[in-house]
Amino acid sequence: MAGKIKVAMICSFSNPMVRKHYSTKVNPLLRYILAKKGQSTNENIDSAVWNTNAIREFEKIEEVELHVITPVRYLSEKEVQFTINGIHYHFFREENSGLISQIYYQLVTKHKSLFPGNRSYIKKYIRKIKPDIVHVIGAENPQYSLGLLDVPENIPTILQLQALLERLVPVTQEPLEKVSFAYKGRLERQLIQRADYIGTEVKEFRDYILSEIKPDVRFLNISIAMGKDIDLSETEKRYDFVYFAAGINKAGDDALKAFAIAQKKHPQITLHFVGGYDAAFRKELDDIIEANGLRENVTFAGRLPTLDDVITEIRKAKYALLPLKMDFVPNTIREAMSNGLPVITTVTEGGTTELNRESETVLLSAQGDYGAMAANIDRLLAEPELPETLKGNAAKLEAQQTNNYEMMLKWTEAYKRIKRDVNEY
Repeated sequence: MAGKIKVAMICSFSNPMVRKHYSTKVNPLLRYILAKKGQSTNENIDSAVWNTNAIREFEKIEEVELHVITPVRYLSEKEVQFTINGIHYHFFREENSGLISQIYYQLVTKHKSLFPGNRSYIKKYIRKIKPDIVHVIGAENPQYSLGLLDVPENIPTILQLQALLERLVPVTQEPLEKVSFAYKGRLERQLIQRADYIGTEVKEFRDYILSEIKPDVRFLNISIAMGKDIDLSETEKRYDFVYFAAGINKAGDDALKAFAIAQKKHPQITLHFVGGYDAAFRKELDDIIEANGLRENVTFAGRLPTLDDVITEIRKAKYALLPLKMDFVPNTIREAMSNGLPVITTVTEGGTTELNRESETVLLSAQGDYGAMAANIDRLLAEPELPETLKGNAAKLEAQQTNNYEMMLKWTEAYKRIKRDVNEY
């Protein structure tokens, strides 16, 4: 493979194609304990579709030899390595997959772990691969992102941002969330300071890093592969609103609180939740449902195994109710817009506000303002032309977005420049 740029991409993701090459196994007692807490041990579900998108585009780009390094929770074997369509996969068993290790993690190290076991595998693969560049996708996921700290200094590193949690610590009002953000934010800071390049197109991230973390930072104007196929075809509708996420505890409570207000004016409306949850969060939602008499109005699908299943399920709703607490423009909003669901969401400066820069594409309200969100629900229900206007504007905006292949070509050009700079140095 002479002449190719060898890239080690460290990330987390899952899709049906790679799951054919490995199996998972959970200790029965651990499954029972976590099930009692409402936590799923099913790892045979799609996740991080943007990483799948990126990898599939690199199957077409001959200039890059891509090696993907990923921890897999409950992997049956210690490690599994295989190649599909020219992409080399290196999967290893995540260090907290066993009964004792998972209990110890939950009770002792959850907000202070430095993941030494995972990092030892990542170091081993880096030594074996001998990459020209290491590209870590997602600083906020320390179970693999901390592997960047162990990369030899002669290998250039890129830290691709998906979030920037340090800046959210003063904002969140949830005590457990504040602890989690503070822990992950400290590690983000270390990673940003150590990385040779930071990949992001988000101006707010750039400004914060320049002023608060690393004044001499080198940015790459690249983003994750979030492009979507647009499908506005008509489908049978069973629900009025849908809230969906991999884990609905992201902001499902905010969606329900706004829905409860709107339901007082529109008693027959329905809300459908799609995504996983633990027992404590489900109880929190059930308490809201009982307090507002919403038992006949709210349903739960749980977490579905594949992205195709999720898309099929959300298309059964007329509208998407997707408030935010931390994401700028999450994948869920893009999925809803691409599938013809008018979106109600909340303001993230430089994120969701940008969606409305040229025309009203989503309905916005301030985070935590349930009354304003309920008013937007009322607008969708009361203004017959508004849903079609939002759908049309959203489809137009999605069509203008950089497609995934073009973004991966930008990544490739960045890799070329970095390798050239190293060789010249």
